[in-house]
Amino acid sequence: MRDAPTPYPVFTDLRWPLKTGIGNVLTELLARAPGHVNVVDATVQGSIGSPWSPLAISRAVRKQKSADGVFWSAGFVPPIGCRLPSVVTVHDLTHLHFYSRLHRVYYNRILRPLYRRCSAVVCVSDYTRREFLAWSGMPAAKVHVVHNGVSRAYTDNQQRYELPYRYVLYPGNHRSYKNLERLVAAYARSSLPGHDVHLVMTGQPNPALMAQAETLGVPAQVHFLGRLADADLPKLYKGAALVAFVSLYEGFGLPLVEAMASGVPVLTSNVSALPEVAGDAAWIVDPYSVAAIAAGLDIVLNNAALRADLVGRGQQQVARFDWDRSARVLWSLVDDAYRRG
Repeated sequence: MRDAPTPYPVFTDLRWPLKTGIGNVLTELLARAPGHVNVVDATVQGSIGSPWSPLAISRAVRKQKSADGVFWSAGFVPPIGCRLPSVVTVHDLTHLHFYSRLHRVYYNRILRPLYRRCSAVVCVSDYTRREFLAWSGMPAAKVHVVHNGVSRAYTDNQQRYELPYRYVLYPGNHRSYKNLERLVAAYARSSLPGHDVHLVMTGQPNPALMAQAETLGVPAQVHFLGRLADADLPKLYKGAALVAFVSLYEGFGLPLVEAMASGVPVLTSNVSALPEVAGDAAWIVDPYSVAAIAAGLDIVLNNAALRADLVGRGQQQVARFDWDRSARVLWSLVDDAYRRG
């Protein structure tokens, strides 16, 4: 057991791309590292997604030739056989639910035993922590919650993205569990097309969704904006009449708090971590029901009093998700791992 924190090295994996969710978490937490921590790039080689990534991390840490310090990662990949205490963040367990059988085998046979060897595991929501504990079998005292925060780029922005129509926004990728097929179907079923309120999605045009929009008679009102500059994303949120994020599974759901910080009402799902993050500040629906999603779109878009209420509640709810607070908790866990050695 070491004494109170003194300057010590924290070796980390900086391979996460900056524009990914984990990359954003990494950036925000590194910017708030305390003065007694010396963050060192472990210079891990190879692809993050490689099945050999845990071994690559351990090799990189060994090459540092340090008997002192901690390995910390904002990502979910733990090291194998690392002599330093390790702290890693688990954002969700999507690979167990929505990926291939090989992914499930890898998580169960490789990652689960490695997580059990970590000094601490950080989860981004209470939901993820409960799911992780049930799956991993780790002692509850070693698994902690550190919520994601929301960037000041959203809270400070007052500009709107210029589009020639009112729009509902879906911000995110197009993976299957994002439930975009049902969202498009619900949009076509709602009153929004008739009121010239369009559906806008981030990312490149999705051929399957474009074909679906064509079949449903709304091809001119469903748009894909491609890759936007970081500075444009807060403006895109701010200009939306509504953010619709009806995913089937999320470990946190960052678009919810980004929308709330932008002063925009939110429609989201009643599953996984989304009700926890939304609190009472969103209209919550069954994401498996096209009719429920369509009704939610109509209710929120057409009820001015409800919209104002959700925006006000959102301003209160989003205050819970602060990067300064999250960083203090995260770095205190890293300090604890260092003290225990």
